[in-house]
Amino acid sequence: MMNSWSTCKHNKPLAEQAASLYVHVPFCRAKCRYCDFYSLVPAPGQAEAFVEGVAIELDYYSQRLQHPLETVFIGGGTPTSLPLPLLERLLATVGKYVNRSTEFSVEANPSTVTASTAELLRAAGVNRVNIGAQSFLNADLAAISRIHTPDQARRAVGFCRRAGIENVGLDLIYGLPGQTPATWQYSLAAALALAPAHLSCYALSYEPHTPLADDLARGKVAEMNEDDQRKCYYAAIDAATDAGLEHYEISNFARPGFRCRHNLTYWENRPYVGLGPAAASYLHGVRRTNTPDLQAWIAAMRRRQPAPASQETLNRRASMAETVMLSLRLAEGIDRKLFAWRFGEDVVNAFHQPVSRYHSQGALEVSPSHLRLTRQAMFVADTVLADIIAAVD
Repeated sequence: MMNSWSTCKHNKPLAEQAASLYVHVPFCRAKCRYCDFYSLVPAPGQAEAFVEGVAIELDYYSQRLQHPLETVFIGGGTPTSLPLPLLERLLATVGKYVNRSTEFSVEANPSTVTASTAELLRAAGVNRVNIGAQSFLNADLAAISRIHTPDQARRAVGFCRRAGIENVGLDLIYGLPGQTPATWQYSLAAALALAPAHLSCYALSYEPHTPLADDLARGKVAEMNEDDQRKCYYAAIDAATDAGLEHYEISNFARPGFRCRHNLTYWENRPYVGLGPAAASYLHGVRRTNTPDLQAWIAAMRRRQPAPASQETLNRRASMAETVMLSLRLAEGIDRKLFAWRFGEDVVNAFHQPVSRYHSQGALEVSPSHLRLTRQAMFVADTVLADIIAAVD
């Protein structure tokens, strides 16, 4: 029989502790047509039960977390869709693990950010807000059923800054139905005109079982061709770097000193804890992902039991490959000395065949200190990274 947390949470602390915490808020006011993240419109009482459950799950993981944490990221879903009193309670719950040096991030949809929201975030210690603008053209937003307008995105940035939050990031998507390289550059320019501290530019992905993927299968929308997607991607690199942002990860740009420290935890394959339905934790080489089922998660929390979850243990070789796959996303690439210290083997030797092949093709740069993707390979990075993973077999 499964032990309750009330009887097992006082076990001896584990040697490995996570310095990063993610909280998945599974609520949105409406579902975007491209989104395959676990989210829903809450039924009466679900938001309250969720906030209560986070406190319970956080208590269970308390011995597995550094105190204070280096990073906290509240994402979703749309955390700022919570009623302000519940959002305040959620922030106070995780705020016990935060100090002034913690990067404390919250994701936001522009339509859910008011002056009061921004002031609440700042008062709770939040020092980084990531706003899902996605586009600054109404036609693009309508194509993916976003519930905000370009002006709301601009106002959201202003609300955060007036509340004293300097670290404001924007997300954009290229490859949207009907979008062209020219209209993409308009959105890029509009976003950069707001002088964000951070900018993420993602290619649209038609995820299975989403309404947008169904539209694609029925011929109701057309996918942007690869050449135009490539133009959009490199236009983003050029525009962002011209605006003074560092291109530090395949899809991410930041002003100096404003890289997303929380996401670096993932890309450097370091331990983290995730709370909420669908959230993942990575400790002791074990990845545990909570089942994406809000009701089941709430029921487990009320019983003081671990949430239903899937779990996998990575062996040394798989952990090496995953570290390569994640770290190659960074502009600096893989520090060969650090990799060898961690795994006892040089990365170039460990993955000799794919590294040699892609180095000869000009996709990988090999230096005495680092292994990194070249600029020309960044657009096709998924192919290179998948080949590295395949080398495990």
